[in-house]
Amino acid sequence: MKYIVLFIAAVLLMNCSKNDSGSGGGNNGGGGNTGGGGNTGNTDTNCVISTISQVNSGIGSESSLSVFYNSSFNVTKLVNYDSVSNTKNFEADLNYITADSVVIDQYQYLILDPENRVIKFKTKSDLSDPANSDDYLFQYSYNSQGYLSTRNLHINSSQTADLSTTYTYTNNLLTSCIQTAVSSGNLKVLQSTLTYNTSLKIKNWIYTFPDATSEYMYMTALNFGNRCSNPVQEIVTKIYDPESGNLLDTWTTNYSNYLLNENGDVLSGEAEGDLQQGIASFYGTTNFYYNCH
Repeated sequence: MKYIVLFIAAVLLMNCSKNDSGSGGGNNGGGGNTGGGGNTGNTDTNCVISTISQVNSGIGSESSLSVFYNSSFNVTKLVNYDSVSNTKNFEADLNYITADSVVIDQYQYLILDPENRVIKFKTKSDLSDPANSDDYLFQYSYNSQGYLSTRNLHINSSQTADLSTTYTYTNNLLTSCIQTAVSSGNLKVLQSTLTYNTSLKIKNWIYTFPDATSEYMYMTALNFGNRCSNPVQEIVTKIYDPESGNLLDTWTTNYSNYLLNENGDVLSGEAEGDLQQGIASFYGTTNFYYNCH
């Protein structure tokens, strides 16, 4: 039965991958395609992303993902807004119950480690019908250098991970991502390779985990370990039928035309090719805005 479930999941990923405009969120970070803002150029300034805005038409913001913070710069709200249809596609309020516990709603919560990194995320497979959907528990582990090393998904309280992703780094850059169906004999589901523009040094940008199809909006702003210090240049993701091992689809995306400020913050960039589900907020021409302190 798990073979069938995983096969369906792989097909769903394949069907929604090609030439999708993605989804952003929020409405507090205006459009245009001249790049983001929020930092005056002081290289000692610490900036965190406030809005990611897709402007693929070149006219104005088509969709955006906005992040709100409290006085301690902990994320308190995420909003996904579609400016074309004038609809709010996603909203999450994060309530810090204790130093390590964050409640989103009755179905979702986060657990943090002492370094404020996410180590658990409890959610549902379908929040539009939570009563009839599966329970998802994601668990995250970090290596000695502070980078995310494994991501395990347990479905309906399974003791063994149903899906597990291993991340490989070269010179502290994520270069490989392999997801397997552990409970079904470690069959491969997804494999990605990433390359970077090493001529550009950046600060505190987005994560580029290709497999983060369920949590990409949270991974935009929350702490999932150290971030790469160079912008991504190409991601190639291959989707497999976990039962037969056959290749189902390949997503190839090239990233270019980065605009940086003097602080090393990425103000804008362009993605051409297929939508990478794990970083769906960055597609086409995309601007990045910051909250600096």
